[in-house]
Amino acid sequence: MCGINGLFRLRTSSMANIIQTMNVALNHRGPDDNGVWESELGLAMGHTRLAIQDLSHDGHQPMHSACHRYVMVFNGEVYNFEEIRQSLSQKYFRGHSDSEVILSAIAEFGLERALRKFNGMFALAIWDKQQKTLSLARDRVGKKPLYFGRSNSNFCFSSELKALKAIPDFQPKLDMQALGQYMRFNYIPAPYSIYEGIYKLEPGSFVTLTIEELSSKTNLLEKCQKYWSALDVAQHHFTHPFTGSLEDAQSHLTDLLEDSTRLRMISDVPFGVLLSGGIDSSLVASMMQKQSSFPVNSFSIGFSNSDKDEAHLAKNIASYLGTSHNELYVSGQDALNLVPDIGKYYDEPFADSSQIPTFIVSKLARSKVTVALSGDGGDELFYGYNRYFRNINNWQTSQKVPDILKRIVSSQLYRYGTKQKLGLAASKYANEIGATNVLEMYMSRICKWVTPERLMLNPKIPAQHKLLEVSALNLPHPEQYLMLYDYLTYLCDDILVKTDRASMANSLELRSPLLDHRITEFAWSLPMSMKYQESKGKHILRRVLDAHIPNSLTNNPKHGFGAPVKSWLNGPLNDWAEDLLAKDKLEQQGIFNCEKVTSLWSDFKHKKKKYHTQLWNMLMFQSWYQNQ
Repeated sequence: MCGINGLFRLRTSSMANIIQTMNVALNHRGPDDNGVWESELGLAMGHTRLAIQDLSHDGHQPMHSACHRYVMVFNGEVYNFEEIRQSLSQKYFRGHSDSEVILSAIAEFGLERALRKFNGMFALAIWDKQQKTLSLARDRVGKKPLYFGRSNSNFCFSSELKALKAIPDFQPKLDMQALGQYMRFNYIPAPYSIYEGIYKLEPGSFVTLTIEELSSKTNLLEKCQKYWSALDVAQHHFTHPFTGSLEDAQSHLTDLLEDSTRLRMISDVPFGVLLSGGIDSSLVASMMQKQSSFPVNSFSIGFSNSDKDEAHLAKNIASYLGTSHNELYVSGQDALNLVPDIGKYYDEPFADSSQIPTFIVSKLARSKVTVALSGDGGDELFYGYNRYFRNINNWQTSQKVPDILKRIVSSQLYRYGTKQKLGLAASKYANEIGATNVLEMYMSRICKWVTPERLMLNPKIPAQHKLLEVSALNLPHPEQYLMLYDYLTYLCDDILVKTDRASMANSLELRSPLLDHRITEFAWSLPMSMKYQESKGKHILRRVLDAHIPNSLTNNPKHGFGAPVKSWLNGPLNDWAEDLLAKDKLEQQGIFNCEKVTSLWSDFKHKKKKYHTQLWNMLMFQSWYQNQ
């Protein structure tokens, strides 16, 4: 895994020193090597390397193609590079890294066609010397990050925002619409970033820019293209379902999982698995151990004095599989030591509280391995979240109530909420009751602040384009809308951001077999009856897992690597929170309604309301703002 960055500037002297400073900011993503390349046209690119495939200098980047036409910086892994290598007409390679194969495939097939052949997680930038164009691309699901945009007259890109701050005249400005998105979801969805004019390249996308476009005010988002559209592919598979039996589906899914895991175990460095004890990570661990001739390293954490501690589940499964298990117990003091600085790892406000245990388990894993596999993706693809069941039940009940009555009740609740200081519950129920489709109702369930603009002093109403795009589809089942929306937003911009930043901060590469696009597409084709039965999701995954691990070890409620935020804020993190939410600090910032924020904190402290979820959202913004 690596870090990439680049800069285009007109009328400038050598940019090598700037790129090298940007590389330093990304050193945690690639501590093994770094490189800089500069053209005479004002473009320069940098790379920091975490050596995984071909540890020799032959894997050094920026990398030039054998035909001398292209220069590339690449972050990630293309797992099927050996298969692609065999399809290339030109088979001369200096080493055996996937980067050489990727560059050769682009040279032979062209960028878009090559991207469709890649099975992996990646972000890349490639300069075409002949056409004088710069192209950026990102993998189908968005495992690897890529920011791009303009600051003053500069075009820039990077794996993380912190590298852009090394540009001498970079002047970031807070994007209030993006902040509103963050307040709603705990994260900022692509293509937006916390800074105006800087964007995230969306998953499955690429953009190609000429010299003129790099130096002009061309609308960058309008130039982006899709080589793989989750919306189109999902709609096709949802409406053309798998017609075989459950046994046929189970057999095919098992084959896909075994092959996906096999590909992600290809490495020239030690590897392991993050094992939470849930269905997804246990399935990945079992597939790994089945294909390994030695005990696979497994890693798990628990929480001292917490009802969220499930380390014993992971330990029992590890014992059954015969992995070499490693566990660590986390205390409130461990969180206290980490939380004040967590904002600097994420570059943007980010408030999924499991960021802390994910960081800690990544650090634990890095003490023994350089690559680890995880179970991310199972919930979104196989109907795994409990909130799906609650939302569908509420939606079905809602359909029995006359629309006019729902509108009246919703309107009354909203008016009541506006008269309250916070009105969080009233706003939530007003939106839920007044929802016109299943996704609108789902929004009231997943939003931390249903109406964040009521808390902000200068709000901009957040755009909801993905909500509209998914709602506009004609899908057979209401459950499919929820899973697809989460795949497009929560998975990419929360789960995968969390795991990328936490793992890369510790120079650990994290791979996710369940997010192989072949599994994604097959999962979308499965009838809902194969995903849930008897009020339980992941039905077919459970059947696959039962063939590898006894049901008695895996049939447990699961929280993943969750975090006991409420007890932390009531205990070891209380003073930290008190400082960040101090009245004078809020007034000086001029971003939030000071009276409402202090009321929120006061109600929590005096146990009038829970509010710990909303408070964590506020606190992680405050922590980020203070760091930045």
